[in-house]
Amino acid sequence: MFDHLMRELRKLEQGVSLPVSIPLDEQGYLDRQCPAVECRSQFKVLFNDWREKVQDEVVYCAVCRHEAPATEWNTSTQAAYMVSVTEAYVQRTVGRALRQDATHFNRQAKPGFVSIALDVRPGAPIAIVPLEAADAMRQTWTCERCGCHYAAIGAAFFCPACGYNSAIASFDYMLTHVRDLITNLPASRTALLTAYDADLASDTIRLMLENSLVRLVGSFQCYSEALFMQVPSSSGYKRRKNIFQNLTEVSSLWRTAVGSGYEALLLSQEYADLNRLFQQRHLVVHRDAIVDQEYLDKSGDHTYSIGQRLVVTEASVLLLTDLVAKLGTALRGLV
Repeated sequence: MFDHLMRELRKLEQGVSLPVSIPLDEQGYLDRQCPAVECRSQFKVLFNDWREKVQDEVVYCAVCRHEAPATEWNTSTQAAYMVSVTEAYVQRTVGRALRQDATHFNRQAKPGFVSIALDVRPGAPIAIVPLEAADAMRQTWTCERCGCHYAAIGAAFFCPACGYNSAIASFDYMLTHVRDLITNLPASRTALLTAYDADLASDTIRLMLENSLVRLVGSFQCYSEALFMQVPSSSGYKRRKNIFQNLTEVSSLWRTAVGSGYEALLLSQEYADLNRLFQQRHLVVHRDAIVDQEYLDKSGDHTYSIGQRLVVTEASVLLLTDLVAKLGTALRGLV
């Protein structure tokens, strides 16, 4: 009785290829989303690069570097759109087969005391809402290794095509991000005081400043290492692991390689301030910001006593931003 329906169902079981058009934004970028549950960050890839540079076997998340095949990077909106297209296709296919079977049955039915007829009443068609590209991302990036173009809201640390970590681009972004954070800190403080009590608001601002100090130092260390690797003779220098975390040692390394260390690229007071702020970062990370004798000896900071808790100020964060920006520009001119 349901020959047409069974035939179509068998075809569906074998798999059907459906063309689905996913729109690009005005700049020709394709929306992508990390499939890792812990991340789910959204970014964009220039469609021509997605087609020509990205491999089908592996794509890298621009934020967390999660690896997955190219088929797994659709956004939640794109995935829902594809489901609706598939459901609409199945509905049309099954409905058409049922109507054909009903017509065939009714033609074969013989008149008698009891009359049976089949009537197919399909439900409302599944509406396919046109898919739109997401708003344009605020910042675009170009991979220094493979040339892939991608975009993201906020930092994008990895190239989707080759997974390369752009420490130089990330450092430039970090400088802008921290300066914007400090500029908007009064508004953030007001918003926190409105939503929470004074203690929680104060603790949140403190953590924001301490985190900015830590991230600035970490970003600069990665930046310095990435630049040093561009020095033609860099492979000939033996260096211990984590040497770029030590201000004195890495300055000596640069001096040996190119003739200028950090001290030569900054004024004496600037280098002293940089050293003090680097030591403050170490204190925040490893001592919960509690001052110890090692900090006093290495930083030359006599404003604290052992056992006090370090206070990271807005002025300190801005000073560190300016110092690493100046030093970073000078280092870039040496390679």
